[in-house]
Amino acid sequence: MSEEASIYLFDVDGTLTPAKSKMDKTFKKQFVEWMEGKSVYIISGGSFQRIYEQLGSEIVERTQGVFACMGNLYLVPKEGEREWQTVYENKFEVSSEKVFYKDLIDAVNESPYHTKTGRHYEERVGMVNYSVVGRNATMEQRKEYAEYDAVHKEREQIVQKLSYNFPELEFVIGGAVSIDIFNKGNDKGQAARVLKDKLTNGRAKFFGDRTHFPGNDYSLAEILRQHPNGEVIHVDSWEDTQNYILNEGS
Repeated sequence: MSEEASIYLFDVDGTLTPAKSKMDKTFKKQFVEWMEGKSVYIISGGSFQRIYEQLGSEIVERTQGVFACMGNLYLVPKEGEREWQTVYENKFEVSSEKVFYKDLIDAVNESPYHTKTGRHYEERVGMVNYSVVGRNATMEQRKEYAEYDAVHKEREQIVQKLSYNFPELEFVIGGAVSIDIFNKGNDKGQAARVLKDKLTNGRAKFFGDRTHFPGNDYSLAEILRQHPNGEVIHVDSWEDTQNYILNEGS
């Protein structure tokens, strides 16, 4: 059994839930029981509203804080109230919005992938979420694109090209089909800076499914890998996380 941590950080899509889906009911019950007496934080590329919808109030309201939108929006629960307080929120800035959004759409048009459903980017707090298949895609269409991308590495190619065009921005692979875009430094690694005192005085474990470059969990994972009190648990699915907490316990 591994050493118990002082704080636990969890990604959402692919770590606690299937991508863009609600948490498994059995796992949710097990996770709520596991959370008892533990300091748990959520860190996701998704909006706070989507995190809440996916995990439910039973989990979100038992956390010590939520880092939404790649850590660009940090909220903590008000003591004794069912309300949330915004600690900080970042603004997304790019040298030329017109050129930036044109390049995103050009990359969609240049993609040889056969299905493009529209709504290819979404502006969130401090970031943009982008995909070739589009936000109108069904779960089946998302699955098909994820399988295509696993073979052709299209997202990695788009990341490489756009990173060259916009050096002030970070482009990372997030979720099953998307790319997360934000200003350099405004990534999930922000959580380690915010929680540095807790990390200095105790252990931190981070669970994520995109902990390797260029995944959107990489920045935080790399900080914790290099910190003497940090530990990274890489998972390939929410079932891996479930298995870990049921068998390791801490």
